[in-house]
Amino acid sequence: MHRFVRTTVAASVLFATLISGSLAAESSATPALTKLPRHALVIGNSQYLNGPLVNPKNDAQAIAERLRQAGFSVTLKLDAGRRELQEAIRNYGAALNRDKGVGVFYYAGHGVQLNWRNFLLPVDAKIRSKADIQSEAVDLGLLLDGLTRARNALNLIILDACRNNPFGPDFRTDDRGLSQLDAPPGTFLAYATAPGNTAEDGEGSHGLYTDRLLKEMLIPGAAVEDVFKRVRLAVRKTSQGEQIPWESTSLEADFSFLPGQSSRDTAKEFESDLASWQQLRAGGTPEQLEAFIRQRPNGKFAELAQFSLDRLLAAKGEKPVKPRSNGGEVCTPDKPGLPAPYTGVTKAYGVGERYAYRRLDLLSHTETSRSDTTITRIDGDEVHFSDGHISDPFGNNVRAPDGRHWTPYQFFIADYQLGKRWPAQFIVTLADGRQVSNEFQLRVASRERITLAAGTFDAFRIEVRGTNLSNGDVLERTAWVAPEQMRGFLAIETVIRRDGKLIEGERTELVAHAAGRPVSPAAQSSGSSLSNY
Repeated sequence: MHRFVRTTVAASVLFATLISGSLAAESSATPALTKLPRHALVIGNSQYLNGPLVNPKNDAQAIAERLRQAGFSVTLKLDAGRRELQEAIRNYGAALNRDKGVGVFYYAGHGVQLNWRNFLLPVDAKIRSKADIQSEAVDLGLLLDGLTRARNALNLIILDACRNNPFGPDFRTDDRGLSQLDAPPGTFLAYATAPGNTAEDGEGSHGLYTDRLLKEMLIPGAAVEDVFKRVRLAVRKTSQGEQIPWESTSLEADFSFLPGQSSRDTAKEFESDLASWQQLRAGGTPEQLEAFIRQRPNGKFAELAQFSLDRLLAAKGEKPVKPRSNGGEVCTPDKPGLPAPYTGVTKAYGVGERYAYRRLDLLSHTETSRSDTTITRIDGDEVHFSDGHISDPFGNNVRAPDGRHWTPYQFFIADYQLGKRWPAQFIVTLADGRQVSNEFQLRVASRERITLAAGTFDAFRIEVRGTNLSNGDVLERTAWVAPEQMRGFLAIETVIRRDGKLIEGERTELVAHAAGRPVSPAAQSSGSSLSNY
């Protein structure tokens, strides 16, 4: 029976189990999706009674043409009134319900939120107060209800609807921009800027967001998630952080607007990407990091590179907009018993911070061991623990007390969002010099409340699936993290199946935690060549 290597290091309990495990990439359903009918509803509202806009009409026409080139049957509505807009949305949902295909909904124009609900503004809306919004605007819930009933294969919702308040200084809603959405399964949701923020209409023939989207949609074989990551990079750079697009996904399969060879990361590219990242992490410029991320937005080091880029831009004075929660992750007020919304603020490791864990055998339901360790110092990108373990700033292994060491990798990351997917791969060198390469895929599956011996936490649940390439065993892993409260993990469950039979199962969970003393970025950077990691 395959056994995981054991260590007494609390912070490395998870990754010590990864030495002999390998997760293959998720199987892609793109070939099946390419054969399905494609429907799109594209709306561009410019000629408002109050606050007319320049670009939405042009944006919608250009997006409609791109989608036709990609094989979509497109319904285009320009300067739509309320009744026309409602009818178009209902017909769009009916078409997807009938054909069970791929759907794209694009809206450019004014949008507003009220009581955690999003409303699209038709051009004939006459809104003098908040009380008029529900009767004069179109609730985006109409679209979501239709998609939920349709249960079609895949949906893209693109909202370039974050313009400024069109009703003048005398009209105020409680929050700016649009609110976060709870979209149906199999949906990719894209905002032109972070929820709770606004973006300007722009001065060119297209808005800043859509102008970049039109360019990225032309790349053959580019996965839709890569398309929007590249759009985000470009918009952020052009706006100097004042407009940063935001995405949320529950997609289970890859999708490309145009056919072609995928640019997604492969095993053959790992060695090259690792060498490039090793150079960049020692002193890459913002331009070099942007180019690295653009090359493979979903690459094995893209999350690490994005964090480095964020730090460098912040040091240069950028103050990027942040998603603003309005009471819940799913556009509903916070309720007792439900996890609090994630603010996007993460907590770093601190000197003196203590982590104590216990390990349980899931088959025998017995406790097998305990570990207790404290952070003794933080040198740049290395976090040192009292038992000799070294991790990176996110909790990924760097070196173990027995001499094992890891190449950089991104199991734990800086930015967690519901639905987010990312890959990771590393090479571990054992004490005797032997090397093992490991690869896996991760997804943030939910936000939930978890109770442990150490307390109750509002956490993200991360699902990891794959195989052990040496023997074909199926590996399933679930991890819980609470980045607002601590950098270390809360709990991890791992099961191994061979020929469909469960052969091993283990759970590691936090039993005690004590906060430490934060270390300033300047102090962290003094002990390592990596000052921006």
